[in-house]
Amino acid sequence: MKKLTAYIFVVVMAFGCTDHFDSLNTNPVGIAELEPGIQLTKIQADLSGQREEVWRYDLGICSPLVQHLGGSWWTQHGGQYNVVEKSHWYTLWENTYPRDLKNIQDLIDRTVDVPEYKNMHAVARIMKVYIYARITDLYGDIPYKEAIKGFTEGKLLPKYDEQKDIYADFFVELEEATAALGADNGIISGDLFYDGNIEQWKRFGNSLRLRLGFRLTKVDLAEAQKQVEAAISGGVMTSNEDAAVVYHQNIEFVNGDDTENRGNGRSQVFNATPNSEGFRLTNTLVDYMTATNDPRLTIYGGTYLGDGTDITPHLQVGLSYGGMWWNEWSDHGPLFDENNDPVNDANGDQLYVSHTYRQMQPSKYVSALNAPFFHITYAEVELLLAEAAARNWGGVADPEAHFMGALEASCGLSSLYPNAPEISTVDLNALKDSFSPFPADFEGRMEVIHEQMWVNFFLNGAEAYSNYRRTGYPELVPFTSLEWYVSGTGGVMPRRFFYPESEAISNGNNLNEAVSRLGGSDDFLQRVWWDK
Repeated sequence: MKKLTAYIFVVVMAFGCTDHFDSLNTNPVGIAELEPGIQLTKIQADLSGQREEVWRYDLGICSPLVQHLGGSWWTQHGGQYNVVEKSHWYTLWENTYPRDLKNIQDLIDRTVDVPEYKNMHAVARIMKVYIYARITDLYGDIPYKEAIKGFTEGKLLPKYDEQKDIYADFFVELEEATAALGADNGIISGDLFYDGNIEQWKRFGNSLRLRLGFRLTKVDLAEAQKQVEAAISGGVMTSNEDAAVVYHQNIEFVNGDDTENRGNGRSQVFNATPNSEGFRLTNTLVDYMTATNDPRLTIYGGTYLGDGTDITPHLQVGLSYGGMWWNEWSDHGPLFDENNDPVNDANGDQLYVSHTYRQMQPSKYVSALNAPFFHITYAEVELLLAEAAARNWGGVADPEAHFMGALEASCGLSSLYPNAPEISTVDLNALKDSFSPFPADFEGRMEVIHEQMWVNFFLNGAEAYSNYRRTGYPELVPFTSLEWYVSGTGGVMPRRFFYPESEAISNGNNLNEAVSRLGGSDDFLQRVWWDK
């Protein structure tokens, strides 16, 4: 794992004159093309450092859909299923194709059949799967095989591949790429995940294959088992050291600068205005974590007054706290009456704290601009291994041991947030005791495993949303109505994202073919292939 550091792009200015033409068109620093490591750094940093992107698709849609976050005006997209700004459903697509996928395809093309870049080529193929998986899991059928081939192959109107075919190619790519990694195949430079560690990249590739293999359990159980067992046989993550983490820098978002990716994009949203832009943890999450004695709760969330004063310590001396209805926003309605009875703090002084500030906000730890972002963690792998053991797949035994290992790993990783306290053994054991005795039946095990997966995916709403759609856990109550609020779907939770309207203009025929496979309408209530 490697801290994100500044990287430099060289820009050659065209002066528009003919004097000294030769000298003006000679690169003074001698760089003929972009070094692959710089490209890899940018790709990895962009995945969690782009504020405008994560604000919309993740914090405004996915995290509210799985009832992690509420409170902000933007969360009604996912909290109430209201399409108030349809363009927000397009942001991930419209940024990822011309930025991340264009860069990753260029990196793949420039390193193929180059001996000293063999490992870089393999890493690029693994990253390609990781990036495309996020897109197809949210949208369904997408341009894949012909995408990003306009310049190299003249394919300006890429067809939309069916998701089942995309997934089949994912597994081929991951198998071949992990097998190609080797000590004699060149260095992996610019790597924010593992600082070029080849064995950790193999474990990342297999852990990604494990995640995607389990995605098929509703639609093709035999293929799911095959891919899961292949991933386990290849070697998945074995400790928190293997977690794919990007450590961001303490850098604020600069309005209008779409290239700034060094700070954590989610944290930049939370710090955009006072009170974390109105974001609050939901009562669904807070109540569950409270009931299970989960010590991560006060790392995930805190209570702060409008001036930023931290009143979280006063929770232990009589100040009640909780989450917010996932379908509310923070400046609306009688739940936020400022006239509250005072409570006494630890010194006996009176505190007047409104309901607004008694509802937990994203904490100062997770909101730190230099907070890390976790792409795939050992805790996730342990929970998936617990499911494999529950299914008797891959020779994995003892689902309870893997489940408890996941709790320990997730609690340990939480301390990586800046200035976050380490979780004590006493508090960890109290969390573990909440799941004793461990369920003996399959569905009981699936429930507790994937409720914990949901907790573990806090601030990775897109992955939490995909795992929820696959497993049905936790058993969320869809929003129908609440006083002055009305569901945009009549109480049916969306199952996918809308295709961008720009596709109707630039690639209409292929878009229409994909929409026809959805039943003729680009409906966010339709399900992607694996979500049957």
